[in-house]
Amino acid sequence: MNINWQALTKMPYWLARPKSELDKLRQGAICYWQRVADILAWPAKQLDPMTAELELVHLLAWERDITQIPNETELMYRTRIKYALPFAKGAGSKNGWLDMFEKLGMPWVTIDERMSTTDWDVVSIQLLDADLGERQNLISALCRQYGRTTRRYEYVTIAKQTLAAPPKNFDGDSDYTVAKINTNLLPATRFMTMDSHAEFTVANVKQEY
Repeated sequence: MNINWQALTKMPYWLARPKSELDKLRQGAICYWQRVADILAWPAKQLDPMTAELELVHLLAWERDITQIPNETELMYRTRIKYALPFAKGAGSKNGWLDMFEKLGMPWVTIDERMSTTDWDVVSIQLLDADLGERQNLISALCRQYGRTTRRYEYVTIAKQTLAAPPKNFDGDSDYTVAKINTNLLPATRFMTMDSHAEFTVANVKQEY
């Protein structure tokens, strides 16, 4: 509840003398009603795993079939509980898995299925080396809980490297025509014409912003 207590308890300027007895009474009233508002809003906060007390979060986790992973941060634990239903609904699709990894703070993920270089039931999950090193237990738990029973999952690490010079497009175009002698005139006049045509375009650099 966002209540502007200062605007709500604003007094006329001739009464709003700082640290006066009336101002002290106003400050006390603000503290009291703010405490009442927090008490009334407390039950609603317990329905949200991100703001509920940790004891109640464990109950929500049991209800949504979520088990806390060893060494898992509290924020990650609360996030998995909050999105337990969307994760379960999207478990059978590639887009659902990508959305799940993004919500868990791992947006750099690529998933490949039915690759020609390996067995058809292997699913390759490509993710950053740092994510795999720091969250291997979490990734393994996600594959066990949301992975399809007819698939095997393998991890492939990718690296993210900052380029010193950004890549640019270098386009070039050229055209040429060989000169030829036109002998359509009568040979008696001994006149001949030479047709020549040339065209060129200077290479330019394109940079998109």
